[in-house]
Amino acid sequence: MRITLLLVMPVLMLLSGCGGKMMNENECMVADWRTIGYQDGSAGRPEGYLEKRGQACAEYGVAPDMDQYLLGRSQGLIAFCQPRRGFDIGSRGGRYDYVCPSNLESNFLSAYQDGRGLLDRRVLLGDFEREHSAALNRLDYLEKQIATDTIRLATDPLTSEERVALALNVKEMAEERGRLQERLPQIEVDIANARNDLDMYTASIAGKYPGGI
Repeated sequence: MRITLLLVMPVLMLLSGCGGKMMNENECMVADWRTIGYQDGSAGRPEGYLEKRGQACAEYGVAPDMDQYLLGRSQGLIAFCQPRRGFDIGSRGGRYDYVCPSNLESNFLSAYQDGRGLLDRRVLLGDFEREHSAALNRLDYLEKQIATDTIRLATDPLTSEERVALALNVKEMAEERGRLQERLPQIEVDIANARNDLDMYTASIAGKYPGGI
């Protein structure tokens, strides 16, 4: 990988010209590449991130110290590739770029999947709860609108066309109300099942992550 980077870096620098705002001139001039590597490693950034830094600094005639960067990055990855970090990233829906060394990756990935499992269950419960809330709000609207339009049919001086259109609208709203009333019990069952699944899953993994999840 290091040989590949050494071959690719100069070409990328020439093609890119300006590297954007990743590093400014002063940062490039005084860069401690080992510290920068540690920061990138501890943030879980892929090795190719060095290419972007190199592109940014090429504008100022500065080339990264790759040996120091990679040394710092390897140390940063040790801090990043911990199970608790993997769990936190997974539970937030964060991305993992498969940067962990083989001796740390298995435990990290297991924790990451635990976090994703928690997130998926929370999202599913939230979806059902939002559907339930939306259904109740819609039912409330339909009830009020049906009542209002029914009164209009009985009291307003409407043309035949207006009366037919309003009656048809009331009929359609009543049908929609009926569908929602039929759907609501199932949504409530879905919510209960999803909440139970979330609670059971949370309990099953809680002991792995002291300090709470």
